[in-house]
Amino acid sequence: MLASDHAYAVIRRDILLGVFPPGTHLRFAELRRRYDIGASPLREALFRLTSEHLVLQESNRGFRVPQLSRTEWADVVAMRRRLEPAAAEASILAGSEDWEEELLLAHRRLKRLGPPSKLVRPLAQASSSAQWEDHHRTFHATLISACGSPWTMRFIGLLSDQFDRYRRFAMPAPAVQEVLAGQHDEMLEAALAREGWKAREVLDAHIQMTCDAVGEALKRIL
Repeated sequence: MLASDHAYAVIRRDILLGVFPPGTHLRFAELRRRYDIGASPLREALFRLTSEHLVLQESNRGFRVPQLSRTEWADVVAMRRRLEPAAAEASILAGSEDWEEELLLAHRRLKRLGPPSKLVRPLAQASSSAQWEDHHRTFHATLISACGSPWTMRFIGLLSDQFDRYRRFAMPAPAVQEVLAGQHDEMLEAALAREGWKAREVLDAHIQMTCDAVGEALKRIL
């Protein structure tokens, strides 16, 4: 892996996991010490993250993590609802047996961890949370992976980054997380039954439920 790719991956991961909260200034010297990364690959990684709106570059002030915004959250949710449920339906109609196996494996790994509220606390929480985020992202990505549109998957990936960044700082209540986890089961069942319409409906409700829960939390913290 190139040094700039490594820098991009580790900084992106830590932004999405909340290691760098919204508004944090990303100072070169501190990042170089933290990740043992040279100046050139670090700069390249930050510009790449800027293009994905995970980092902001401010004139004469360097780089920082963007603040949260209720308006932006509503926009991210609306676009995700527009793209992802339709991609899931198309993927289910076109997916092969290999795709089914990948989806089953992704679901099994996610379900084994349970919802975020049940992760081990406190010592193993950070690593368990990171693992849950990875498996959760993989399940959703696998569900749409046979949709036949690389551009759609790319746009959904960018939206998912922002979606996850917000959710990390306004995590739904445990009772809501239980319902959301059950919806993953429903999506899998619909996919295996090749009921794309049903998976589309469940996924749309899944996104909207998270939207409502996070939206309420944002009202309290913004």
